[in-house]
Amino acid sequence: MREHLIKKGYKKEDIINDGNTFLLANGLLGYRGTLEEYQKEELVSLNVVGLYDQYKDKWRESINLPNPFFIKCFVNDDEISNLNKEPLNHELDLDLTHATLKRHTVFKELEISSIKFVSHHNINLLMLKYKIKAKEDINNLRIRYGTDLDIYEINGPHFINKNIEESNDVLFFKGISNEGKEIHLTSNYLVKTNKEYKKTYSNGVYELSLSLKKDEEVEIIVSSSYEDDNHNYSFDEELKNHQNIFNKKYNDAHVEIVGDERADLAMRFSIYQLLSAGDEKNCNGIPARGCSGQTYKGAIFWDSEIFLVPFFELTNKVVARNSLVYRIKTLNGAKSKAKEFNYKGAFYAWESQDSGLEACSKYNVTDPKTNEPIRTYFNEKQIHISADIVYAFDKYVELTKDYQILKEGGLDVVAECAIFFKSYAKKIGDRYHLLDVIGPDEYHERVDDNAFTNYMAHHAAKVAIKYISDESINPNHKYYDYLDELNDFYNNIYLPIPNNGVIEQFNNYFSLEDVSLKELRTRITDPKEYWGGENGIASKTQIIKQADVCALMMLLDDQFDEKTKKANFDYYYPKTEHGSSLSSGAYARLASRIGKINEAYEMFIKSAEIDIVGSNKLFAGGIYIGGTHIASSGGAYLSLVYGFLGLNIKDGKITLSPSLPSNFKEITCNITVLDKKYQIKATKNNYEIKERH
Repeated sequence: MREHLIKKGYKKEDIINDGNTFLLANGLLGYRGTLEEYQKEELVSLNVVGLYDQYKDKWRESINLPNPFFIKCFVNDDEISNLNKEPLNHELDLDLTHATLKRHTVFKELEISSIKFVSHHNINLLMLKYKIKAKEDINNLRIRYGTDLDIYEINGPHFINKNIEESNDVLFFKGISNEGKEIHLTSNYLVKTNKEYKKTYSNGVYELSLSLKKDEEVEIIVSSSYEDDNHNYSFDEELKNHQNIFNKKYNDAHVEIVGDERADLAMRFSIYQLLSAGDEKNCNGIPARGCSGQTYKGAIFWDSEIFLVPFFELTNKVVARNSLVYRIKTLNGAKSKAKEFNYKGAFYAWESQDSGLEACSKYNVTDPKTNEPIRTYFNEKQIHISADIVYAFDKYVELTKDYQILKEGGLDVVAECAIFFKSYAKKIGDRYHLLDVIGPDEYHERVDDNAFTNYMAHHAAKVAIKYISDESINPNHKYYDYLDELNDFYNNIYLPIPNNGVIEQFNNYFSLEDVSLKELRTRITDPKEYWGGENGIASKTQIIKQADVCALMMLLDDQFDEKTKKANFDYYYPKTEHGSSLSSGAYARLASRIGKINEAYEMFIKSAEIDIVGSNKLFAGGIYIGGTHIASSGGAYLSLVYGFLGLNIKDGKITLSPSLPSNFKEITCNITVLDKKYQIKATKNNYEIKERH
């Protein structure tokens, strides 16, 4: 059992992926796992979830703050850092159970060690303890440290004014964003040494000059607080508080896999990433790249409802609820979008930010050879997002019995989404059709009757009718006037049925070129080219980006028999490029339930390890899309509990139907159901469920 992710050795080419892997976050703040000497060229970022800004006509995105942890050492004017010297030894140690990152680096001249965390006790706080130890006598050591105002930004600059003031070793940053927001970051710097030193200050950076004998040390402690007054935080006290709180969260989500150390570590890492993205105090939503930066504009996608909320439903109900309350808060934005496109109801943004208005542009990728933007239709045609949100509300209420969320706006979300689908649909003969859409497989745009979309819209109507008709939830009979047309839509929407066991992904999909994935890859002319769009290499073929029909069968499990699931898995799995990190978790979950355990294990590992091994897909048509793949972590967890364990919860009663990979001897899993905590233990032939305290 490994509860630390440790990396030994140093390679400059790993800088970006290491920043993702060793991320520290608390749902509000995310600090990339970078070294203290790094600057914006190394993608250092302190990102704030829910805080957005737009510069000129560039994409609106979440804001990165100045880096308060900047420290760089010089000996006789020679920079001693990993960037320009080969370290004798280097190690990063991420404590998955306590959410701290340690760094230990040894050079000929000196030894650097640090520990830092983004607090789960005080959500505005992050702290660093940095120690320098002389390996030999050093007559001229200079240490530059402070707040680096040169901010890494994808679509910035986001501050029209950056002001920093110094007083008694405290730096007060005040920035004004392009949208007029006033943003504060207060950072306290404490130097500990018994040596005399000289100190100067200029524009956010201090410089110490001193001499050290061999084995003598200097320690710098930094406490930095977002939007908070200056406090004299105790590092040891705050570290203890933070570790206790995070460890409790970790224990509530604990999973142990006996017999497969690789899978065990990957699952623990996935849980760490998920817990790091959860915010118990704010309802900002969880962005597609978690707290790792500005990629995808810091926006919230369907990932949240399908892969993240289900994890928190079993481990931290508060975060699950906050994620859904975010959709209540942004309902007006969704209604505005529907109105913009001349529909009724709520058409949720494909890329949603603080207001719920659409942040997705018409040009999301570029041609890497010409650098010309490529027209995409994600913002206009991926209508399934509204059905995904209804699905999540229904599952949350089913598992938690929190009917109050429906009375506090959830019913409005559910009803308005169903009304949108009825408004969008076109009735041809006696059937409603959803034409000109994009399903989860984004390589095929503007298709008709995508199976995933139609079935999910059908389910959304069913859920809306159920809650609108329930007088205990809707005593004022709100939306009663829509019941007849919603029932008509529910009873008459076209639902594609299996053809030789296989559901056609969309109308005329079977008529596309049936080419192998191996053959299609030979047609690539640039490794960064986009496979979809009008002229993408996959768009006229049956090769798909990610689980689509199979994702549908993962979600609406009880609507399809095992024979149908197997037929569709066998057909679509070889045709899937897995160009989205969401794909592997969906396939793993479905595969495990139909007895394809080898494929399930392969996809589970891929999903769980994506941010350990590092993503090789950092660009989409020339645009950087790196960061943590938080939904992939969620997909890994869900494929384990609902797949390998076969978890089923009905009215608070838990049952399992385990189907474990051959090398799994036992799985232990902690979950919470109806506010009761349980420990599950399962082997291939037996399982036990007991309450824990």
